[in-house]
Amino acid sequence: MALLAPAAGSAYSWPLRPFFQQHAIRGYFNDPRRTDTERSFHFGVDIVATDLQPVYAIEGGRAYVRGTRIAIYPRRGGHRLSYWHVLPTVRSGQLVRQRQLIGHVHPGMGHVHLAEYRDGSYINPLRLGGLGPYIDDTIPQIPKVTFYSFGSPIAPESVTGFVDVTVDAFDPPPLPALPPEWAQAKLAPTLIRWRIVQGQTTVRPWETAVDFRTFLLRPSLFDFVYGPGTFQNKDSRPGRYEFYLAHELQTSLFPNGSYVLQVDALDDQENVGQASFAFTVTN
Repeated sequence: MALLAPAAGSAYSWPLRPFFQQHAIRGYFNDPRRTDTERSFHFGVDIVATDLQPVYAIEGGRAYVRGTRIAIYPRRGGHRLSYWHVLPTVRSGQLVRQRQLIGHVHPGMGHVHLAEYRDGSYINPLRLGGLGPYIDDTIPQIPKVTFYSFGSPIAPESVTGFVDVTVDAFDPPPLPALPPEWAQAKLAPTLIRWRIVQGQTTVRPWETAVDFRTFLLRPSLFDFVYGPGTFQNKDSRPGRYEFYLAHELQTSLFPNGSYVLQVDALDDQENVGQASFAFTVTN
Protein backbone atom coordinates (compact mmCIF):
# COMPACT_ATOMS: atom_id res chain seq x y z
CA MET A 1 0.00 0.00 0.00
CA ALA A 2 1.36 3.44 -0.90
CA LEU A 3 0.32 6.58 0.94
CA LEU A 4 1.59 9.31 -1.36
CA ALA A 5 2.36 12.81 -0.12
CA PRO A 6 0.80 15.48 -2.36
CA ALA A 7 3.14 18.03 -3.89
CA ALA A 8 1.19 20.76 -2.09
CA GLY A 9 2.38 19.24 1.18
CA SER A 10 6.01 20.03 0.37
CA ALA A 11 7.79 22.88 2.10
CA TYR A 12 10.47 23.47 -0.52
CA SER A 13 11.51 22.51 -4.04
CA TRP A 14 14.70 21.00 -5.49
CA PRO A 15 18.13 22.71 -5.73
CA LEU A 16 18.56 21.62 -9.37
CA ARG A 17 16.61 22.48 -12.50
CA PRO A 18 13.81 21.71 -13.09
CA PHE A 19 12.90 22.91 -9.59
CA PHE A 20 9.43 21.36 -9.50
CA GLN A 21 10.31 17.94 -10.91
CA GLN A 22 11.57 14.96 -8.93
CA HIS A 23 15.28 14.13 -9.25
CA ALA A 24 17.04 10.81 -8.64
CA ILE A 25 18.30 10.15 -5.11
CA ARG A 26 21.08 7.68 -4.34
CA GLY A 27 21.45 8.21 -0.57
CA TYR A 28 18.79 8.48 2.14
CA PHE A 29 18.71 10.09 5.56
CA ASN A 30 20.29 7.89 8.28
CA ASP A 31 21.81 5.54 5.68
CA PRO A 32 24.97 3.93 7.09
CA ARG A 33 28.32 5.58 6.63
CA ARG A 34 31.05 3.18 7.72
CA THR A 35 34.83 3.26 7.32
CA ASP A 36 37.66 1.43 9.06
CA THR A 37 37.74 4.08 11.77
CA GLU A 38 34.36 5.85 11.78
CA ARG A 39 30.68 5.02 11.89
CA SER A 40 27.91 7.54 11.38
CA PHE A 41 24.43 8.07 10.02
CA HIS A 42 23.95 9.99 6.76
CA PHE A 43 22.73 13.45 7.72
CA GLY A 44 20.95 14.38 4.48
CA VAL A 45 20.02 13.07 1.05
CA ASP A 46 22.25 12.64 -2.02
CA ILE A 47 20.66 14.06 -5.16
CA VAL A 48 22.17 12.76 -8.41
CA ALA A 49 23.83 15.46 -10.51
CA THR A 50 26.40 15.80 -13.29
CA ASP A 51 29.81 17.47 -13.15
CA LEU A 52 29.53 21.28 -12.94
CA GLN A 53 25.73 21.17 -13.00
CA PRO A 54 24.35 24.48 -11.63
CA VAL A 55 23.07 24.42 -8.03
CA TYR A 56 20.52 26.94 -6.81
CA ALA A 57 19.43 28.21 -3.41
CA ILE A 58 16.16 26.55 -2.47
CA GLU A 59 15.42 29.45 -0.14
CA GLY A 60 16.97 32.87 0.31
CA GLY A 61 19.11 34.04 3.18
CA ARG A 62 22.70 34.75 4.14
CA ALA A 63 25.37 32.41 2.78
CA TYR A 64 28.10 30.76 4.78
CA VAL A 65 30.79 29.16 2.62
CA ARG A 66 33.43 26.72 3.75
CA GLY A 67 35.32 24.84 1.05
CA THR A 68 32.74 23.02 -1.06
CA ARG A 69 29.94 23.44 1.50
CA ILE A 70 27.41 26.25 1.29
CA ALA A 71 24.90 26.87 4.07
CA ILE A 72 22.04 29.36 3.71
CA TYR A 73 20.82 30.89 6.96
CA PRO A 74 17.24 32.20 6.68
CA ARG A 75 16.67 35.81 7.62
CA ARG A 76 13.72 35.07 9.89
CA GLY A 77 14.89 31.89 11.58
CA GLY A 78 13.53 28.44 10.83
CA HIS A 79 15.45 25.68 9.11
CA ARG A 80 18.91 25.98 7.60
CA LEU A 81 19.62 24.24 4.30
CA SER A 82 23.16 23.30 3.31
CA TYR A 83 24.60 22.08 0.02
CA TRP A 84 27.74 19.93 -0.08
CA HIS A 85 30.18 19.02 -2.90
CA VAL A 86 29.53 22.36 -4.61
CA LEU A 87 32.06 24.77 -6.11
CA PRO A 88 30.66 28.07 -4.79
CA THR A 89 29.84 31.16 -6.83
CA VAL A 90 28.79 33.07 -3.70
CA ARG A 91 30.88 34.23 -0.75
CA SER A 92 30.35 34.08 3.00
CA GLY A 93 28.10 36.83 4.27
CA GLN A 94 26.45 37.41 0.91
CA LEU A 95 22.67 37.69 0.80
CA VAL A 96 21.21 35.34 -1.79
CA ARG A 97 17.75 35.19 -3.29
CA GLN A 98 15.54 32.14 -3.61
CA ARG A 99 16.66 30.08 -6.64
CA GLN A 100 19.78 32.18 -7.17
CA LEU A 101 22.78 30.31 -8.58
CA ILE A 102 25.11 29.46 -5.69
CA GLY A 103 27.59 27.09 -7.35
CA HIS A 104 28.29 24.07 -9.52
CA VAL A 105 28.61 20.39 -8.68
CA HIS A 106 32.18 19.45 -7.86
CA PRO A 107 33.56 17.26 -10.70
CA GLY A 108 33.70 13.59 -9.81
CA MET A 109 31.14 13.74 -6.97
CA GLY A 110 28.09 12.88 -9.04
CA HIS A 111 25.64 14.34 -6.51
CA VAL A 112 24.64 17.22 -4.27
CA HIS A 113 24.32 16.35 -0.60
CA LEU A 114 21.35 18.34 0.75
CA ALA A 115 20.98 18.67 4.52
CA GLU A 116 18.30 20.36 6.61
CA TYR A 117 19.00 21.60 10.13
CA ARG A 118 16.39 22.79 12.62
CA ASP A 119 16.29 23.30 16.39
CA GLY A 120 19.71 21.80 17.02
CA SER A 121 19.36 18.67 14.89
CA TYR A 122 19.50 17.49 11.30
CA ILE A 123 16.09 16.37 10.11
CA ASN A 124 14.90 14.21 7.24
CA PRO A 125 14.49 16.26 4.03
CA LEU A 126 12.14 13.59 2.59
CA ARG A 127 9.65 13.70 5.45
CA LEU A 128 6.10 14.84 4.64
CA GLY A 129 6.34 18.61 4.30
CA GLY A 130 9.98 18.59 3.20
CA LEU A 131 11.61 18.28 -0.20
CA GLY A 132 9.18 17.92 -3.07
CA PRO A 133 7.55 17.05 -5.29
CA TYR A 134 8.59 13.57 -4.18
CA ILE A 135 6.81 10.27 -4.78
CA ASP A 136 8.16 6.86 -3.80
CA ASP A 137 6.05 3.93 -4.98
CA THR A 138 8.65 1.20 -4.42
CA ILE A 139 8.10 -1.46 -1.75
CA PRO A 140 10.82 -2.10 0.87
CA GLN A 141 12.33 -5.58 0.67
CA ILE A 142 13.15 -7.90 3.60
CA PRO A 143 15.21 -10.78 2.20
CA LYS A 144 16.79 -12.26 5.33
CA VAL A 145 16.69 -12.72 9.11
CA THR A 146 19.71 -13.88 11.11
CA PHE A 147 19.90 -15.24 14.66
CA TYR A 148 23.23 -14.74 16.44
CA SER A 149 24.52 -16.52 19.53
CA PHE A 150 27.71 -15.04 21.04
CA GLY A 151 28.32 -13.19 17.77
CA SER A 152 28.00 -16.22 15.46
CA PRO A 153 25.01 -17.03 13.23
CA ILE A 154 22.91 -20.03 14.29
CA ALA A 155 20.32 -22.08 12.45
CA PRO A 156 16.72 -20.83 12.88
CA GLU A 157 15.70 -24.46 13.48
CA SER A 158 17.64 -24.52 16.74
CA VAL A 159 17.36 -21.23 18.61
CA THR A 160 18.36 -21.36 22.25
CA GLY A 161 19.50 -19.11 25.10
CA PHE A 162 20.10 -15.40 24.59
CA VAL A 163 20.19 -14.39 20.92
CA ASP A 164 20.59 -11.26 18.86
CA VAL A 165 18.20 -10.98 15.93
CA THR A 166 18.90 -8.98 12.78
CA VAL A 167 17.07 -8.39 9.52
CA ASP A 168 18.40 -7.45 6.09
CA ALA A 169 16.10 -4.79 4.67
CA PHE A 170 16.29 -2.09 2.01
CA ASP A 171 14.14 0.25 -0.05
CA PRO A 172 14.68 0.17 -3.84
CA PRO A 173 15.31 3.65 -5.29
CA PRO A 174 12.21 5.30 -6.78
CA LEU A 175 12.04 6.88 -10.22
CA PRO A 176 13.70 8.67 -11.91
CA ALA A 177 16.23 5.91 -12.43
CA LEU A 178 19.74 6.18 -11.07
CA PRO A 179 22.79 6.21 -13.38
CA PRO A 180 23.82 2.69 -14.50
CA GLU A 181 26.71 2.43 -12.03
CA TRP A 182 24.27 3.12 -9.17
CA ALA A 183 21.29 1.21 -10.56
CA GLN A 184 21.52 -1.54 -7.91
CA ALA A 185 21.87 0.86 -4.98
CA LYS A 186 19.93 0.02 -1.82
CA LEU A 187 18.44 2.65 0.46
CA ALA A 188 17.52 2.44 4.13
CA PRO A 189 13.88 1.93 5.14
CA THR A 190 12.46 4.63 7.37
CA LEU A 191 10.77 2.38 9.93
CA ILE A 192 11.20 -1.29 10.85
CA ARG A 193 8.98 -3.13 13.34
CA TRP A 194 8.61 -6.78 14.36
CA ARG A 195 6.62 -9.24 16.44
CA ILE A 196 6.55 -12.97 17.22
CA VAL A 197 3.46 -15.11 16.73
CA GLN A 198 2.57 -18.77 17.23
CA GLY A 199 -0.42 -19.71 15.14
CA GLN A 200 -3.05 -17.03 15.78
CA THR A 201 -1.50 -16.00 19.11
CA THR A 202 0.78 -13.01 19.50
CA VAL A 203 3.67 -14.11 21.70
CA ARG A 204 5.64 -10.86 21.51
CA PRO A 205 3.75 -7.69 20.45
CA TRP A 206 4.90 -5.24 17.81
CA GLU A 207 8.12 -3.39 18.64
CA THR A 208 9.85 -0.64 16.67
CA ALA A 209 13.48 -1.45 15.98
CA VAL A 210 14.37 1.40 13.59
CA ASP A 211 12.86 4.87 13.28
CA PHE A 212 14.55 7.18 10.77
CA ARG A 213 11.45 9.27 10.02
CA THR A 214 12.52 12.62 11.46
CA PHE A 215 15.78 13.06 13.36
CA LEU A 216 19.41 12.13 12.75
CA LEU A 217 20.65 9.43 15.13
CA ARG A 218 23.79 9.86 17.20
CA PRO A 219 26.93 8.05 15.92
CA SER A 220 27.15 6.21 19.26
CA LEU A 221 23.99 4.31 18.28
CA PHE A 222 25.43 2.99 15.02
CA ASP A 223 26.43 -0.47 16.28
CA PHE A 224 23.15 -0.73 18.19
CA VAL A 225 21.07 -0.06 15.06
CA TYR A 226 23.17 -1.56 12.24
CA GLY A 227 24.36 -5.17 12.28
CA PRO A 228 27.93 -6.33 11.58
CA GLY A 229 27.26 -7.17 7.92
CA THR A 230 26.32 -3.60 7.03
CA PHE A 231 28.13 -1.67 4.30
CA GLN A 232 27.06 1.28 2.20
CA ASN A 233 26.56 1.65 -1.53
CA LYS A 234 29.55 2.38 -3.71
CA ASP A 235 29.95 3.01 -7.41
CA SER A 236 29.05 -0.32 -9.12
CA ARG A 237 28.64 -2.09 -5.76
CA PRO A 238 25.29 -2.26 -3.96
CA GLY A 239 25.33 -2.01 -0.19
CA ARG A 240 23.97 -4.29 2.47
CA TYR A 241 21.80 -2.96 5.31
CA GLU A 242 21.51 -5.26 8.31
CA PHE A 243 19.42 -3.96 11.23
CA TYR A 244 19.13 -5.24 14.78
CA LEU A 245 15.62 -6.22 15.75
CA ALA A 246 16.59 -7.41 19.24
CA HIS A 247 19.67 -7.56 21.42
CA GLU A 248 19.95 -10.53 23.81
CA LEU A 249 16.43 -11.81 23.25
CA GLN A 250 15.78 -14.30 26.06
CA THR A 251 14.34 -17.30 24.26
CA SER A 252 13.91 -19.24 27.53
CA LEU A 253 10.82 -17.08 28.09
CA PHE A 254 9.16 -18.98 25.23
CA PRO A 255 8.14 -22.64 25.55
CA ASN A 256 9.98 -24.94 23.16
CA GLY A 257 8.26 -25.05 19.80
CA SER A 258 7.80 -23.36 16.44
CA TYR A 259 7.22 -19.63 16.03
CA VAL A 260 7.03 -17.02 13.29
CA LEU A 261 8.90 -13.72 13.30
CA GLN A 262 6.92 -11.10 11.37
CA VAL A 263 8.74 -8.00 10.11
CA ASP A 264 7.43 -4.80 8.49
CA ALA A 265 9.66 -2.26 6.73
CA LEU A 266 8.27 1.13 5.68
CA ASP A 267 9.69 3.98 3.63
CA ASP A 268 9.09 7.74 3.94
CA GLN A 269 5.76 7.50 2.16
CA GLU A 270 4.60 4.48 4.16
CA ASN A 271 4.88 1.84 1.48
CA VAL A 272 5.03 -1.34 3.55
CA GLY A 273 7.16 -4.40 2.86
CA GLN A 274 6.28 -7.48 4.92
CA ALA A 275 8.01 -10.79 5.54
CA SER A 276 7.63 -13.78 7.88
CA PHE A 277 10.38 -16.12 9.07
CA ALA A 278 9.84 -19.42 10.89
CA PHE A 279 12.14 -20.43 13.74
CA THR A 280 12.16 -23.05 16.46
CA VAL A 281 13.04 -22.60 20.12
CA THR A 282 14.93 -25.64 21.45
CA ASN A 283 16.00 -24.76 24.99
